[in-house]
Amino acid sequence: MKRNIAFGMSGATGILVLSAALMAAAVPASGVDAPTSVMASFHTFANAEGRVLVAQADVASGTPATYSSEQADRGEATYKKECVECHGDDLRGGLLGGPPLRGVAFEDKYAKGAPAGVLFEIMSGTMPPNAPGRYSASTYADIMAYLLKRNGFAASAPLPDNVDALYELVIQK
Repeated sequence: MKRNIAFGMSGATGILVLSAALMAAAVPASGVDAPTSVMASFHTFANAEGRVLVAQADVASGTPATYSSEQADRGEATYKKECVECHGDDLRGGLLGGPPLRGVAFEDKYAKGAPAGVLFEIMSGTMPPNAPGRYSASTYADIMAYLLKRNGFAASAPLPDNVDALYELVIQK
């Protein structure tokens, strides 16, 4: 599995990072054509400072991501304390214009087989906007568990807080 994550790039550097990610997807590291079951997924974001944020990963069939009810409960508490102002109480966008984390917008980006690691790295690399990466990996996993719960995913085994383990899981119902 290949992934390129670039945070904190701006201007020409950001464009170069995006170009490199696109080329990396076009030519597999092995030099052999990628199986047709593999789909390249690109997400680009710009934060308040105008930095280009790129996440690219190959998506293949994998084990569906799950979470525990306890994780989702902890994530809900953190979300209500730290995230609701931007993303809304119903996760559909808040007063400060944070993107929806529930419904069609979320499902189109993540719930159709994207690696769970992509969502985790976007969250941990960009949130909160005034101090990205401020929380522990387990806190980000808890918030992610809450997002999955609110998007209708069933609880089961705990969601790992290790990014490499999360890249082995896919977000799908």
